[in-house]
Parts: sequence; C-alpha cells; structure tokens
Amino acid sequence: MTKRTTTHLFIFLLCIYALTAGGHYGGDGFWNYLTAQSLMRDGDLVISDESFTLPEMQKHLNAVTSSGHQYSKYGPGMPLVEIPFYAIGLLLTGIFPNIPADYLTMFTTSMTNVAISTLWVLFFFLTLQSFNYPPATAKWLTGAFALGTMVFPYSGYGFPEPLVGLGLLIATHSLIKRHPSSILAGIGFAIAVLTKFYTLILLPIPLLYLRRTQHTTSRIAVFLSPIVAACLIIAYHNHLRYGNILLTGYHLDILAQKGGYLAFIPAQIFTAFYGLLFSTGRGLIFFFPLICLLPIAYHKFRSSHPEEARLFLGFILMLFVLLLPMIDWHAGSSWGPRYLLPILPFCIFPLGALADIKWTRRLTVLGLFVQLPAVLMNPYLFTHLVQDKKIGATIFAPHQMGDLLFSPNLSPIIGGYYQITSAICRLTTGQSLDYTISSGTERIVSASLKNYDLIDMWWVNVLRTNILSPTMTLALILVVICLILIAIYAARQAIYHLDKKDPNNEQTTQA
Repeated sequence: MTKRTTTHLFIFLLCIYALTAGGHYGGDGFWNYLTAQSLMRDGDLVISDESFTLPEMQKHLNAVTSSGHQYSKYGPGMPLVEIPFYAIGLLLTGIFPNIPADYLTMFTTSMTNVAISTLWVLFFFLTLQSFNYPPATAKWLTGAFALGTMVFPYSGYGFPEPLVGLGLLIATHSLIKRHPSSILAGIGFAIAVLTKFYTLILLPIPLLYLRRTQHTTSRIAVFLSPIVAACLIIAYHNHLRYGNILLTGYHLDILAQKGGYLAFIPAQIFTAFYGLLFSTGRGLIFFFPLICLLPIAYHKFRSSHPEEARLFLGFILMLFVLLLPMIDWHAGSSWGPRYLLPILPFCIFPLGALADIKWTRRLTVLGLFVQLPAVLMNPYLFTHLVQDKKIGATIFAPHQMGDLLFSPNLSPIIGGYYQITSAICRLTTGQSLDYTISSGTERIVSASLKNYDLIDMWWVNVLRTNILSPTMTLALILVVICLILIAIYAARQAIYHLDKKDPNNEQTTQA
C-alpha cells in the first residue's frame, strides 16, 4: 500500500460524495443541526429558541418543538463533529451576503457526513491491508464498500450511523493492525458511544478480542479509559438537559409514552428478523447484495484469521440481535436497514478470502445500481408520494407497519427508478410520469410523480432555485466540472498505484 494510493483514494471519495450530497437536512439530521447551531450561536443545548428566515426550515423547527422537545434527544457526538462545518457556513455568510445565511450554514453542515464517510472508507482500505489480500481484491472490496453499499447515499444524509461506523472501524483497525494501539481503539469506540449510546452493548466483543490476543490488563485499562470518559460526558449531557443522568430525551417520544421501544414477543422478533433480512423495503439482501457471499467467505476467512473472524461476527450478531426487539427496527423513512449500516465493513472484510472474486465484482456492480436511486434522487419523496396519494395500506409509523416495508409493489428501489425515469422524462418532455401499480383490492392505482421526481444533489438544487447571479451560476458550474475532473484523475491514480507491480518504486506505509 502506498501513500499516494491512500491520498488519491481520499480525494476521489471526497469529490464523489461532495458532488452527490443533497446539501440539506431533514429528520434526525435536522435535530443535530439545531444542536450544533445552538452551541455555536448561544453556547447552550436549547434548540427550541432557534429561528430561521427560511419558511421551510422554520416549519421543520416547529415540528420538532411542537413534539414537546426543548432539547435534541440524540447523543452529543454528531453535533460536536458538525460544529466546525457550521462555523465554515457562518464564515461564508460574510463572503456571500446575498445568499440567505441559513442556506449556507445548512449546506456546509450537511457536508459533515461527506467527510465522515470518506474517512470511513479510508479506514476500511487501511484495515484491508492487515489481511494481505491481492491488490485486485483490495480494489474491488474498497469499491464495493464505498459505492456499492448504503454508505454511498448516506454520505449525503444527516444521520449519525456513518459516524458510529467510523468509530467502530477506527477501534477495529487500531486493534488488528501490526502495531496495535489500545488508546486509539478506545477513542474510536468512544466516538461510537458518544454518537449512539446503545453501541456500548458491543463493548464485550473488543474486550474478548483483547483477552484472546494476550493483551495485558494495563492495555485493556488504556482501551477502556476513553470509553469511560465518553460515558461521563453523556451523563453530564443528560444532566444539563433534564437534570437526570439517565434521561436522554427519548422518554418524550410517542413510543416511550405507549410502552417503550422494546417488545420481547415472538411476533415482533420474527417481523424484525424477516424485515431486516428479506423485506423489499428494508431487507439487507436487497440493499446489500454482497451479503449473499458472507456465509461462504466467512468459513474460509476464519481459517486464516480466526480471532478477527470472531471479532467481526461478534459485532454483526450483537447489533443484529439488539435490533430484533426494537419497535422501530426499520428506522422510519430510511433507505434500507439504516441501523445496520455500522456493521457493513465487517460483512465485507471476509469476502477477500474467496479465491474467485468474479461474484464479488458482479454483486458490487449490482449494489451500485441499487444505491443509485438514493444517490441521485430523494427517497423520502417517494415515501411522501405513497402517503400523500394513499397508495396501498400505507399506515406508516414506528408502531404500525405498512406496505412501504413489505410490499414489492412499493419497493423503494423500484420506486426510486420510477423517480429517475420520471425526472429524465420531465427534463426532455416537460411532463412527469405516473406511478401505476396494483394495490390491495384495486386493480390499478395511479399517481403523478410531479414534484416527487426532483434530482437531489446540492448543485442541481441551487441551479433549480435560481438564487445565484449569472456570474455565480457560471462559477458554480465550473466548480462542479473541476470536481468531476479531479475525481476522475484521482481514481485513475489510485488504481494505478494500487495495481503497480514493483513496490520498490513507492514509499510504503504500514497499515
């Protein structure tokens, strides 16, 4: 592995993820944005006293505060990481006074997951070096993770799962590399805990790995110290908001008021198990086709890397089992099984043990085509289409299931390609398509995709809204062209240096 390879890989991913990001937040991401904004503007955690000049953003804020929340219910990890990105937006407001300040701060903050996802893939590539896979295998596995999984679309959303995944992968890389670092591993795991506190339940997995690999008690204590610090920060965070270190804010949600987030009953367990693996709305087998190779690959991988195989399987099974009793296992209006996003690297690492990677290549390409609708379009608009037009049995809430999860007719992947086709048709003919399916007892249900087929990339959104002057519009187009050219160049250079046969021509680094 060369320094040039990692540098060019970083540049390529940063450009691709930046080009395809939506540039705006909604849902969970908006809560974290409000917290970062409050910390920057007021130096506190109160989100209910924020205000916006843009009606759309003010509407989102009103929806949050009307639910009884004065503070964000989410952990402090994501807002803390977003602060420098928000600060960049504030800086740009002085440079571009004619652009609404809320647009700029929202845009720069929305780039947080672009940077996080880029680093996540970079650590994935670095971790691959520990297994001595051939360059072609490392290339395809990295491409699979970066572009053929849900990492690609989620690099442009505001959800915290990429940061959880990055933290877990930093911890893993620091544990299994040639010269392990207990403190870096602890910091990585602490990042995951600060972002999603329930990831603390995964702690026994790396602890068992440390014991099996003959780490001393002092090294284990060093590993645990950042995690203990993270737990203390979370306790203080809870105390500041609610005066109780055990209250997180979730106690104000409708699920908590109706009995809690967990249901340890057979119907719930079976529904979540089937839904997370096989449902057309959230099934891992549809949104992550490479998972089909894992059972075969894992057996071979375990023969050569037994301790790492146990570590990866532990992460996978522990998080999967944790989700089974959760009422909102489907994560609401999400693309695929969002809560499983952090464990995707551990499902891909063993695939390099397969002698023939042709199926890895094929399923990687298939995975890319699966992700394209969520990368180019806004999948939440498809959800709104189904709900607004009352297509199917679309009772869709965390406590009630509907066709959006289980009906093949309302598969978000198929719906996303309808959106893409309609967008192309609208651009060429001026008319959007109708989304026509059979639904329930109705033989045919049809609804226009008008206003639901908008290409959702930040620069397309800017061009569509016409908020820039002609000069600024031209500058924007030039920036987009430059990013595309830089991405192409960086990709070619990364592949060239990875495939290079003579390692003596490049300065090598240890993963």
